[in-house]
Amino acid sequence: MKVIQITSAATKPLRHKVLWPHIEQTADCVIDIDDRADAIHLGAFNDQEVLVGVCSLFEMETPKLTFEKQYRLRAMATDPDVRGTGAGRSIVQHALQTIEKLDYDVLWCDAREVALGFYERMGFDRIDEWYEVRNVGPHQLMYFELNQNNKIG
Repeated sequence: MKVIQITSAATKPLRHKVLWPHIEQTADCVIDIDDRADAIHLGAFNDQEVLVGVCSLFEMETPKLTFEKQYRLRAMATDPDVRGTGAGRSIVQHALQTIEKLDYDVLWCDAREVALGFYERMGFDRIDEWYEVRNVGPHQLMYFELNQNNKIG
């Protein structure tokens, strides 16, 4: 998989298909901070150069973590047709490398219940507190501390 930075507009079709099928139009699959200066949108492309996975990264803090410099992963989506091929893993590894190069301490996300195992296999820790995200379901906060004790890759 090849992972590169993409536009926020390029993330919309997979966001709609995988994360927000309840939203009427693909064009409405936006995050209110998609175009902020610190926003980073990543896309994973297969060998046929088809976009098969996306995520968005934002400089954002949660009071649940004590790290000084935090980045948040949002709207992670992998096309169901390619799950298990490494697209999701490639995106998260690229995200971690990107945030580490920017000298941040942690990457965190709100993880859906079905994704907890994936993030744990990627080396993320979780705060064992459930909360409901409207129209989406139960989530837990997960985070990856960026330091020499955690190997990325």
